[in-house]
Amino acid sequence: MKKLVSLLLALLLLAALTTVAAAEQKPLRIMLSNAYYTAPYCAAYNPSADKTAKELGMELTILDGAGSQQTQLEHANLAIADGYDGFLYFPADVDGALPVIEALNASGIAWVGVNAYPGDALDAVGMKYYVGPDAASHGHTMAATIKELFPNGTKLVAIEGTAGHMQTIQINKALAEDLGPEYEWLDRQDCNFQAELGMTKMTDMLTAYGVASQGGQIECIVSHDGGMLTGVMSALEAAGLQPGDVTIIAMGSNKVLYDAMAAGWLSACSTQDPVAEGKLAVETLYAVINGTATPGWTKLPTPVAYPDTRDQFNWF
Repeated sequence: MKKLVSLLLALLLLAALTTVAAAEQKPLRIMLSNAYYTAPYCAAYNPSADKTAKELGMELTILDGAGSQQTQLEHANLAIADGYDGFLYFPADVDGALPVIEALNASGIAWVGVNAYPGDALDAVGMKYYVGPDAASHGHTMAATIKELFPNGTKLVAIEGTAGHMQTIQINKALAEDLGPEYEWLDRQDCNFQAELGMTKMTDMLTAYGVASQGGQIECIVSHDGGMLTGVMSALEAAGLQPGDVTIIAMGSNKVLYDAMAAGWLSACSTQDPVAEGKLAVETLYAVINGTATPGWTKLPTPVAYPDTRDQFNWF
């Protein structure tokens, strides 16, 4: 009888240990609320985040924020209520982010903000961990490239994003800091990140100034993104210009920029790698969950790509 009791106790202990071991092996669950789920950038970002989560033994759920802070607040509350171990917040816009941030902080869940928040505002809103690009860094990269290509100064025009947009402000601030008076801005136009408007404004600039290689003044064109660059190239082609007739500097990592370099239109590009960013975001959240992360802004590098080095970079 005693042997039977001992055997039963041993079996119960084994079952208990097996249950504990199974619980210990249960993977961490994390959620990514991505406001721009369907954007081309995120077509590379999301798979990279998912791949990295699997490599770290975590289960990642990616939800479409659909550009709505209300939807993302619902995502945050779902992750909190359902006992997720961590949350990645890719916000729809800065102005509407505070309710989401407050909900996450109040819950105590491990979380990281990613991609689209100005790093200098982190402390003010209580975002302890942030992974993303620095718009000013793109401006500094483009300025360094312009100085490299035109060490004695040049005459430039710019096709910019939306007036008042954080990216536009930060890029212009960096360019102003780095480029002295020998770099003369002939014209700068807000084009709201629209190719059609970029084409219209570039056509107006060509009419007003012409390009230096054809007896005019413009030696360098700066485009704040790849979408507007398509408009710039269309305007140049319509004016009878060829690749190489004017130097163009841009920023971003979409395939339009890669193709523009391959065709000879684009001289250099400040890049932003969505694959690297998705990986870094998940790695940072993993460190936050495990108590090994350093608070603050983890900046995504913005290295410059040239036509002869373009294949060394990821494009989307």
